[in-house]
Amino acid sequence: MFAKWFGKKSPLAGPGQHLVRVAAKRRVAETIWELELRTADGAELPAWEAGSHIDLILDKLTVRQYSLAGDPAQRDRYLIAVLLEPKGRGGSKRICEQLAVGGELLISSPRNHFALAPDASHSLLLAGGIGITPLLAMAHQLHRQGKPFDLVYRARSRAWAAYADELAQQPWASRVTCYFSDEGGRASFDLDALLKAQPAGNHLYVCGPNAFIEAVEQAALPLLGEGAVHSEKFHPEAHDKSGDHAFELVCRKSGVTLTVPADRTIVQVLEEHGIDIPTSCQDGICGSCISQVIEGEVEHRDELLTRADREKRGLFTPCCSRAKGDRLVVDL
Repeated sequence: MFAKWFGKKSPLAGPGQHLVRVAAKRRVAETIWELELRTADGAELPAWEAGSHIDLILDKLTVRQYSLAGDPAQRDRYLIAVLLEPKGRGGSKRICEQLAVGGELLISSPRNHFALAPDASHSLLLAGGIGITPLLAMAHQLHRQGKPFDLVYRARSRAWAAYADELAQQPWASRVTCYFSDEGGRASFDLDALLKAQPAGNHLYVCGPNAFIEAVEQAALPLLGEGAVHSEKFHPEAHDKSGDHAFELVCRKSGVTLTVPADRTIVQVLEEHGIDIPTSCQDGICGSCISQVIEGEVEHRDELLTRADREKRGLFTPCCSRAKGDRLVVDL
C-alpha cells in the first residue's frame, strides 16, 4: 500500500481527508526532517490555529499525528517536523527515509486540543526538543495578534534543536531564549525562577518529552493553577493493565449493550458490532474519538483531557480508557 501511494497510484481521500504532495523536504536538525505539504493544484488547505495537529495516513494501518509548525496565516501549505525514532513503531522511519519530494499521501483536517487561551494577558511557551513545533506556530500567531509572549527552548544541543537558526531570524527573535545542554544550558536553566517571574494572567504552554512536561507541570501547577497550564504529549504514558476486567457497555444512542473483555478496548468492541467512531492514534493523544459518558466511572488513560473535561463535561477517550466498575453508559 505504501509503495502504491507514493508511486503511480494515489489514495482516494475520504470524509475529512485531503490528498497532498510533498512540495519540499529538508533536515532541520540532526534527526528531524521538515515536510512542506501542498495540494497538487495549489488550492488552499483548511484553516487552522496554533496548537493544531494533523494525521498523516501512510496506509490503512499506519496513521501518525504531527503538530503544524508553520504560520497559521499561510493557507497554501502545512509544515510538519518529523523526529526519526529508530526504536519507534516504524512510521517516522518511513517518512524520513522513504517519503520523497513529489510523493502523495492523505492527511486529515487539522484538530486542536492545544489551543491558545484567548483571555491570556501573557503567554510563556516552553519547548523541549521536538516540542518546539506547535509552539513555533503559537509564536507566529501571538506576534501577528500583537500579544505579549516569551518562548523558551531547551534541547541537548544546537545541532539537535529543530529551527534553532530560524528562531534567531524571526521578527519576534528578541522574545526567544535557548538553553542547549552542551553549551551550559542545563546548568543555567532555572525553571522555578522563570515561573515566578511571570506576570499576572500568564498562561503556560509546554510541549516536549513526557518527562520534561511532567517536571514543568509539577512546578507550574501550584503557581499558575490548572486552568493556566496547557500541555501536549507526543507519546502516551505506560499504564498497568494487570487489573483490567470485563465490563458492560451500554450504548444509549445505538440501543445496544455490549461486553468489553479485559483484553479488548471499547473501540475494538464497538467496531466488531458495527458501531464506527472516528479513531486515529488509539493511544488517547489525538482526540479524534472523544465521547460522552452518561453513567459510570471511567479509568482515564488519555493524555489530553483536562480535569474539567473529565469531571464537569463527562468526556473520555474510548480508544484506551475503560470502566472502573462493572458498567458504563455512553452516548454512542
